[in-house]
Formats: sequence, structure tokens, C-alpha cells
Amino acid sequence: MILLPALLTASCATTPSADLNGFGRAATGLQADVGTTFTEANRIARSVEVDRFVRSGAIGLSERRFPPAVPPEIAARWRAALGDLARYGNLLATLTDTGRGGVQTDAFRQLGTQLNAGSTGADLDAGITAGFAALAGALVDMKAQASARDILRRTDPDVRKLLVAMADAVGADDAQGLRGTVASNWTAALSAYQRTYAVAATDKADARQRQIVSDYLTSIDRRDAQLDALAGLRSSLLGLADAHTAAAAGSRRPFDEVLKDVNERVARTEATYRAVEKAGETR
Repeated sequence: MILLPALLTASCATTPSADLNGFGRAATGLQADVGTTFTEANRIARSVEVDRFVRSGAIGLSERRFPPAVPPEIAARWRAALGDLARYGNLLATLTDTGRGGVQTDAFRQLGTQLNAGSTGADLDAGITAGFAALAGALVDMKAQASARDILRRTDPDVRKLLVAMADAVGADDAQGLRGTVASNWTAALSAYQRTYAVAATDKADARQRQIVSDYLTSIDRRDAQLDALAGLRSSLLGLADAHTAAAAGSRRPFDEVLKDVNERVARTEATYRAVEKAGETR
């Protein structure tokens, strides 16, 4: 494995470092992660709205009665935001300590200009929007022929603030941010099982009671999996921020550690969802 200090002292290095390349790859992995996580969050949100609609007695069926937890346009903005971070990371992977003329710094400046002209982070969270604006400014102001260490040091405060803002939008616990929204939806969804079980118990419908209990327990497992996935997403965002700061300080900690964590967590999340679904079918 190529370590960061070796990269920063090798004036003739021209190949991308595995360490620096890991940032972009981790951001790309998080793009896939938010897709799966948001889809699962929307499933429970829709089921809650279906229950509310049926109990309301309303007869006017329309799409607006079943809003998702994460609207498509917001999910798209999250993917775009992580995509722009991946573009930044891919540029990091081209760096050497001495640079290669002004080519690299020109590319960072161009990315900064594109971020300024676009709407990355808009409608997500004020902190995320401000974070992208600050990063764009840092990139546009990049000095010509900056070294890898120069660029990392210059951008680190803004990259860190941006990733922390994204983590905060996910939520520090199950009462905040998107985690709070999902937890609230699950509370409502589980209450529906409690109501139907009370009716079945009153009717002494034994088979129906057993099925409701089975579905209820499966839903609890799925709730826990979703909330764990969101907590993991937050942890990965903060881990990526820490890795960037460590690299800027010349630490040996590679971005590949974060990439490995992201890939393993995504695999665990998908495996957990599959296991929960299978358990529900066999209960």
C-alpha cells in the first residue's frame, strides 16, 4: 500500500495514490448507499400514509396523499452532492507533491467554477449549501501549481465542514434529521399493528393474532435495520471528513480505510434487509 508521506516526498511520482484515490471511491460508494437507504425509508413512509388514508375514509385518491420520506428531487440532490465530492476526490488522485504544471490546479478551479454555477446542496440543508459554496470558493482561489499538501490543507476546513453538515442532516441520533423522520414513521407504522391486533384479540382470532405478531416483529427488525443504516451513513460521512483532515496533516491514515468501511457497511445493510425479508416469509 502506498502511504501518504511517501506520496508527498516522491517528486517523480505520476501514478494516482491508492490513498488519495480512496476519497473519490468512498464518495461514489456513498452515492449507492443513499439510494438504498432512501428507498427503504420511503417504503415505510408510504405504508404509514396508506394506513392514514384508509382510516380517514377519504375517497379522493391522489399521489399527493402519499408523500415519501425523501422526495425524488431531494434524493437526486444527495446523489449529485456526493457525485461532486467524488469528482473532487478523483482530482485528488492525480496529485503529486510537486504537481504537473498548472494542469491539476486548473482542473480544481474549473470544478470550483462549476460548483458555483450549479445548485449542489440546494434544498438539502443550510449547512450543506454553505459548505459547497465555501468549497467552491476555495477551489476557485487555488494557487497555480499547488502541491498535493497545499491543496489538501487549503480545502480541508471546507471539505470537513461540508461532510459534517451532511452527517448532521442525516441526524446525530434517532430523534434528529432524517433518522428522526424515519423513526417517527416507524412509530406510526407499528401502531397500526397494535390496533389491528387489539381487534383480532377481541374477536379471539388466534390465527390472525399470530400473523399480526409475526408481521409486527418483522417490522421491528426492519426498523432497526433502517435506523442502523442511517447511523452508518452518518458515521461514514464523518469518517471521510476525518480521513481528509488526517491526510492534510500528513498522517499515514489512508482513505482506503474509509472506502473499505463504506463497502462493508453497504454489504451488511443489504444482507440485513434480505435476512429480515426472508425471516418474515418463514415466520
